[in-house]
Amino acid sequence: MDTITLSVLILSLCGLLSGILLGLASWVLAVKNDPRIEAIEKILPGANCGGCGYPSCYEYAKSMVENDAEPNRCVLAKNKSEEIGKVLGKTVSSKVPKIAAIKCARGTNFLSKCEYNGISSCRTAEFFAGGDSCCQYSCLGFGDCITVCPFQALSHNGRNVPLVNPYNCTGCGKCVAACPRNLIDLIPVTARPFLACNTEEKGKAVSTICPVGCIGCKLCIKACPENAISMKNRHIQIDYNKCTNCGICIEKCPRKIIRGLIPAKGLKGLQSGQR
Repeated sequence: MDTITLSVLILSLCGLLSGILLGLASWVLAVKNDPRIEAIEKILPGANCGGCGYPSCYEYAKSMVENDAEPNRCVLAKNKSEEIGKVLGKTVSSKVPKIAAIKCARGTNFLSKCEYNGISSCRTAEFFAGGDSCCQYSCLGFGDCITVCPFQALSHNGRNVPLVNPYNCTGCGKCVAACPRNLIDLIPVTARPFLACNTEEKGKAVSTICPVGCIGCKLCIKACPENAISMKNRHIQIDYNKCTNCGICIEKCPRKIIRGLIPAKGLKGLQSGQR
């Protein structure tokens, strides 16, 4: 047998042996996916919006199976909880949907401390100059929350505080994370009132810089028949576990900043999932 033929034969045998070893290794070391992951991923909407706290629907499904993540965190699959529960072999309660509420009521004619000509970004304005509003708790008005919303649920006119469309909002929380002043809360769709102000200043200081800011008069606290309103760090808070949506606080507020995020007649439609 000549040298060339022997070399080819040896190389062929080496290749064959390597292929067999690699095949065995891939079979022995293969990571076997739980079939429940694929089944749950098919139930999820596939939007990969990140509203559940995971980068993709696959990662969320995997975490449900392997790490016991809450199965009702996807706002787009809020009606699929029972179906997911069947795959996981457990009972899953439906999660009360939430929508965004912006805690500021200033208009475009707010009291300015300077003329801001920088990048039209709330985060940039807050970082470099603290914005141009005299109120350090007010909306900066450049719409970072609008930019990140994947459902077109936020809009504004000029530098106005963005408006929330409750029928588009899914409560994904992206706008909450985008606001550098923590002005956006997620509140239950079953709730009607919210406080459109985030100030922690005293009444006199608020009155000098904002015609609609909360002055801490506590009339809403005294008027609430359910004791659902309290004050913490000079900031009015509403306990939605106690609130019955009677609307008395909305009527009593002298600054008209306790507002009905959703008209009373619109609550029924949202609660039944008509978005």
